[in-house]
Amino acid sequence: MKISAAKTRNFFRDVLKGLVMGAAFVVPGFSGGTVAVVLGVYNGFIDAIADLPRHFFRSLKYLLPFGIGITLGTAALVVPMRLGFEFIPLPLTCLFVGLMLGGVPPVVRDAGGRPSPAHIAALLISCAAAVGICFIPSFGAGGAMPYPALAAVGAVCACGCVVPGISGSMIAMIFGAYDDVIAAGSGIVTFSDIWGGLPVLGVFIAGQLVGFFSIALLMKFLLARLRKGTYYSILGFMAGSVFAAFYMQDPLITDALSVPVQIVMAVTLLAVGLAAGYIFCKVCEARESEMTGKIVDVRI
Repeated sequence: MKISAAKTRNFFRDVLKGLVMGAAFVVPGFSGGTVAVVLGVYNGFIDAIADLPRHFFRSLKYLLPFGIGITLGTAALVVPMRLGFEFIPLPLTCLFVGLMLGGVPPVVRDAGGRPSPAHIAALLISCAAAVGICFIPSFGAGGAMPYPALAAVGAVCACGCVVPGISGSMIAMIFGAYDDVIAAGSGIVTFSDIWGGLPVLGVFIAGQLVGFFSIALLMKFLLARLRKGTYYSILGFMAGSVFAAFYMQDPLITDALSVPVQIVMAVTLLAVGLAAGYIFCKVCEARESEMTGKIVDVRI
């Protein structure tokens, strides 16, 4: 069967989007769901997950490139992200915040029209919820977490994969599982502790899958019945996640670089992130409009 060049391009484009989503899963304060909204793939992503039992092969075909990208993005970035947030947390956080904010205009457009008081309330409540998660005390007691508890935390962390603005890695931090999971992932990626890391990561991912499909069904229902209110809630979660992203990191690590250098890097990377996020979303809109026969203004 001959595969067209357009389908090949679209496949690798979706892998690239999955890479960005995978990176967001590793960063405390950021949500893979938010990235999916910014990249314009959230609705299709949720529909495909929710329809897996009924249309397994069709949904799997849609999800495959994202799954590849998420896996590669998480595996490739787990060690660099760990080091980056250890030595230059503020500049790296600014880069991710810029990427997210650069993609806000399409989300505002999808929300559509003048908001009602109920929509404003949904935005404010979801923003408050995203901020409030930061102040939940950690339940981690140190030491390795038992596998049943790790699976349960994984199921809760699935919120960060499906609900925009909720950070799964932040939830893992709150419940004391983040270090275990990151250490397991680092051990596998660096080949330093493969057999020790595989059970930990496997149990955590199994829990995530259970939560993942359950929450996807709920989000599909909300988008079908309360679409506009759901999008305003998403905007609120995104706004709250900006605070969360900075709150979860030590702002300046003076052992690595001087404060002025870090501030200059932070401002530069914020601008780079804004531009890259905006351009990437515009390019994606143009590609999608070509497939649907619509004309979109792609001037930057």
